Amino acid sequence: MKIGIFNTVRDGNTRFNESVKKYDGKLELCYFDCLPTIKNHSLLKDCEALIYTPAGKTTDEFWKSLADTGIKYVLTPTEGYDHFDLTAMKKYGLKGANVPRYSPNAISETAVGFIFALLRKFREQIHRIDKGDFTLYGLMGKEIRNQTIGIVGAGRIGFTTMKCLSGFGPKKILAYDPYQNDEVKKIASYVTLNELYAQSDIIVFHCNATKETYHMVNNDSIKTMKNGVFLINVARGQLFDNDSILSGIKSGKLGGVAMDVIEGENALKNISQDVCPISILKELLTYENFIYTSHSAFYTDEADRNMSDTTMENAYSYMTTGACSNELVK
Repeated sequence: MKIGIFNTVRDGNTRFNESVKKYDGKLELCYFDCLPTIKNHSLLKDCEALIYTPAGKTTDEFWKSLADTGIKYVLTPTEGYDHFDLTAMKKYGLKGANVPRYSPNAISETAVGFIFALLRKFREQIHRIDKGDFTLYGLMGKEIRNQTIGIVGAGRIGFTTMKCLSGFGPKKILAYDPYQNDEVKKIASYVTLNELYAQSDIIVFHCNATKETYHMVNNDSIKTMKNGVFLINVARGQLFDNDSILSGIKSGKLGGVAMDVIEGENALKNISQDVCPISILKELLTYENFIYTSHSAFYTDEADRNMSDTTMENAYSYMTTGACSNELVK
């Protein structure tokens, strides 16, 4: 089975080269150095599957065009599948799969790294030293053992973050999740979201982007938090209202914010330019207690290997059975 890959997929076909070897030529990768626009779908005429990652908004016509071209299966090498229009895919008979499980440690370790970076003012220290300023004025940090840490979203990744943090001995770990887990209870205390906001010195967000969680961090919710609270988002950009984050940093209500994701981040994908296309991000970056990384929390050798392997497993399952255990289109 031939699998099409456009240039919006990071590292193109090379990232899958090792994973595809085990299938002895039964899966063939076809790389196209162009965008996956409708006019380029004709390049897929010999392919049954497509590996597709976010490349801007899609229309109903986009998915119809894929089906008309002969694509049967659409694969994403990611856990998130916001870029899939499942309704349109079902309408045109397209099947799709994601990678629901890969190294949770990758994201958890980034979250823990962010905590220490904020507590010890690493960004400001690095910037000062780059300028030849080796003074300590204003750089006093805080110790994690004196912090109450709240985890919003106590699933697989959130629980891994708790386990990582438990070794550092924080004062307390609080957890909020609609679905409680006995393993979590061994190292954290479940509380309501309002209680977590009110009691936490540091809040880490590990929850999905849904209608209910959209802009859950906003001016109103920030008011209920401790003064000087640290916020960390390694989940989805839509959880934070960026205007509220900026206001909180300006007022000092927020002691620091670290984000690996930001609303509208598709505008930043695979670009290197002098002008930031997200104006509020440009302003946020002028504050030393704000840290942003470009959705790289997942990006480790282990996680990338897991994602590539599972993507090829999904493709092979579709080829041999027409079905897949990670099917998204129900």
